Amino acid sequence: MRLTLPVTIFGIDSEGERFTALAMATNLSRTGALLTGFDVELRCGDTMVVENEGHRAQFRTVWVLNLGPVRGTEVALHKFEGQPCPWEDRLPEQATLAGSMSRSQ
Repeated sequence: MRLTLPVTIFGIDSEGERFTALAMATNLSRTGALLTGFDVELRCGDTMVVENEGHRAQFRTVWVLNLGPVRGTEVALHKFEGQPCPWEDRLPEQATLAGSMSRSQ
């Protein structure tokens, strides 16, 4: 979904140090998101907790792109199965989404 939300991320960076950072979550889905606007050195496979308005879930890093000191890091995340979606209330209901998909086919 084309929505941008501020999130707080917690984890361990590529140097083994704990971090907390503010980021922007975009391309939201019930299973993942794209994070931008932060400067933490991460690797594929790293795990982190993402929090939005008091809702938290654990995610795994799928890919990482370092965009330099001005733009920071861009990271694609996938939510661990069984974890609640931190932005569930911002996404369209599945029934609505399924109905619009069947009408477009």
